[in-house]
Formats: sequence, C-alpha cells, structure tokens
Amino acid sequence: MALLAAPTGAHAAAIAVDATASGAYNAAGARVGTTENFLTGQLGQTVRRSYLAFDLSGVTGTVTAAKLRLFNPEVSQFLHGYVSPQASETLAFYDVTTLAAAFLDGTAGVAGFADLGTGILFGTRSVSAADNGTVIEIDLNAAALAALNAAAGGDFLLGGALTSIAGIFDQYVFGFTMVDFVADHTRQLVLEVAPAAVPEPSALLIAGTGLLLLGLARARREGRS
Repeated sequence: MALLAAPTGAHAAAIAVDATASGAYNAAGARVGTTENFLTGQLGQTVRRSYLAFDLSGVTGTVTAAKLRLFNPEVSQFLHGYVSPQASETLAFYDVTTLAAAFLDGTAGVAGFADLGTGILFGTRSVSAADNGTVIEIDLNAAALAALNAAAGGDFLLGGALTSIAGIFDQYVFGFTMVDFVADHTRQLVLEVAPAAVPEPSALLIAGTGLLLLGLARARREGRS
C-alpha cells in the first residue's frame, strides 16, 4: 500500500492499495489462466469473469471517493489487451459475496463465476482498442463506497465482466496480464480517505473544564459527609 498524499488537518488523503490477488473463472466454474491474469470477456467462445482482491487492513478513516486502476497491455501488434470485432465494449464491476479463499484456491465453482458478474453494480466504463497499453480507470459509485467502508480492516473483492458480449468472436479486455508478458502490473484502488474527526481545541477545553468542575463538586460533597 502506498501513501500518495499525506492528510493535512481534516482534508482527505489519497491512498493507493495494490491488489493482493487477481484471476479469472469461466462459465464452467473453473479458474483459468495464471493466478495473476484477469482476462475479462470471451475467449475461444468461453466467457471469463475476473476477480480482484484488496487488503484494507491499513486503511483508517472514511472512504469518500474511490477509483479502480488496471493496466491493459499492448504486448505487440498481434497481442492486445483489448480484442473485439466491436468498436467498444462495456466493462462492469460488481460486489462479491463469495469468500476470497474460494477464488484463491480454485473452488469458487459455477456459483463463484455467477457472483463475479451479478449483484450490486460498483462501476462501469466503455473500453476500446484506444485503451491498449494504458491504465484503465473506473470511478466507483456510492454503493462501492458503502461496501469499502463496511469492509474496513478486511478483504474487499470486486468481480469484473464484459456486459456487451455478442456473437462467437473473441471479445475481451486485460488479455496478457500475466507476468511473462508485461512489466506493468498496475492493479490498484485509489481511495480518498477522510481522517477520523478530531475534537477542536475549544471543545477539548470545555470538556476538560467540565470534568474539573465535576471533580471539585464531588470532593466538596465528600468533605461534608
């Protein structure tokens, strides 16, 4: 986890949290590709959905904004991160209720595949060949912010799917994201985090004075008894 900007006063700080794991499952419920490759879409007439896991144990405060940043490779003129006969596709990310361990050990199955592309929508973005060789950014919505705050101190999972697949041709994004093909493996959440509220000095003075007066009053009562 990298701190991008230190908080000043009550202002939010930008924190980048790198993914601890990623991968993909096909419609038959099998984990496919390497554990890092999160190809999302249709390859060889088989639909794949991806998962991304993040550890939020180092995040404190309230998340007020969030952005997902994922590198989409351009390995060569023949090997592209984005492939489709269509000019663009719709990439969507959803909440995940399946336990992270099930995805990581390959046992999430058909139910896990379904979970990766259904449920509460966290954000969408149109993707195209123009995104090859770039970091794709997806702004996450209010539902995602609520989930991030609920998951504070624990694991946070996202499921990715192409929702615009049509026909039998290859249509995918994040192809060739495995280590052997590219050096850039950006898979991160950038969070705007507001620090926990700190009482104003005047409020602390008032509270301290009140406690002092309370102590004096109690001492007088005990002295008269």
